[in-house]
This record gives sequence, C-alpha cells and structure tokens, in this order.
Amino acid sequence: MKLSVKSGKQNKIHIHIDGEYRLTVDSEFWYSEKWHNLKEIDEEELAALESAVSFRRAFNAGLNLLSYRAHGKNELVKKLVAKKHDKESAEKAVARLEELHLIDDAGFASSLSEELVNKKGYSIKRVRQELLSRGIDRYTAENAIELLDKNESARIIELLEKKYYRYLTDEKGRKKVFNALLRLGYSYGEINSALHRFEDE
Repeated sequence: MKLSVKSGKQNKIHIHIDGEYRLTVDSEFWYSEKWHNLKEIDEEELAALESAVSFRRAFNAGLNLLSYRAHGKNELVKKLVAKKHDKESAEKAVARLEELHLIDDAGFASSLSEELVNKKGYSIKRVRQELLSRGIDRYTAENAIELLDKNESARIIELLEKKYYRYLTDEKGRKKVFNALLRLGYSYGEINSALHRFEDE
C-alpha cells in the first residue's frame, strides 16, 4: 500500500493510504518515528502505526488529566476510556505514566484520604468507599486508612462546632444536621452520641 502525507494546520500531519485519508498525527510524533521514511506500508506496519498513534493520544490525554490533579491507575484508565480512547491504549498509557512516576496509587490514596477526612469531614467508612470507588485496591486503601485519626466522635464534634452549630436551634435543623452527617458516612449511633455530648457540653 502506498503511504503519503499532507501537512495540516497546527503542526498536524494527515496520513493517506493509497490516496485515501486514514488518520492524523502531530509532526513531532511523525518525524521522530520510523514511519515518516516509508513510501510503502503493509497491513502489519499500518496496524502498528495506528496502535502507536492511539497510545500517544491516550498518553497525552492522561498527562492533561494529571495536570489538574493526581489520579489512581484504575481511575485514570476509566477516564481515558470514557473519553473514547480504546482500553488497550489507555492501559498502556497509564502503565507508562506509572513508570515515569507520574502515578503513585499509594501516595494518591494517602493524600486523598487525608483530604477527605481533614477538609470534608468524611468518616473512615466513607473514605474507604471513596478510595475503592476510584479504583484503589483494598490493600492500598487499608494502608492509607491506617494512618488516619480513628476518633470519629471527636470529628463529628468538630464538624458540629465549625459547620453545623447554627442549625441546631430547632428540630428541623437538627434533622438536617443528622442527615448531613449520615451522608458523610457516620452511623446513627455515632451521630446520636456526639449530638448528645455536644448539647450537654
């Protein structure tokens, strides 16, 4: 098969096979790889080219997502697939990002769990659910949780003092606070106990 290219806008290279458009790559990729020297290409080489292009797109998309915030491996794969990258390319891209130390599940789980507890007031149970929902494996999640302050009662009291105090003036407000604490992952017993203790004090 005959391979030809045409330059496009913004350093794009449009690749044609036997005169028909096939795909677009950036010029940096094109001139750094072996294919730019080819005039003829077979099916196997074309499949390898398309695979390399898919990987590069997934890799760059992964870098872009990481520029906004840290991600766990599985979470990043899911996001790339959701953005229409094929799963194989997404997994390869994430594996490469991990090799480059741009992804660290243990560090991510530790920093996220601390943020969820200290900034959002989540319970340990809710933190665990959040870590698992983001694709962190149970062993890594439990190791991160092990470092957290387990005093749930004190955390609820702190939330009552800093965030919910003004709502405790009537029964309607009290129910609102109760439901908010339930959403943060605390149990009925923990909330009741903390509320009674807070009101007694």
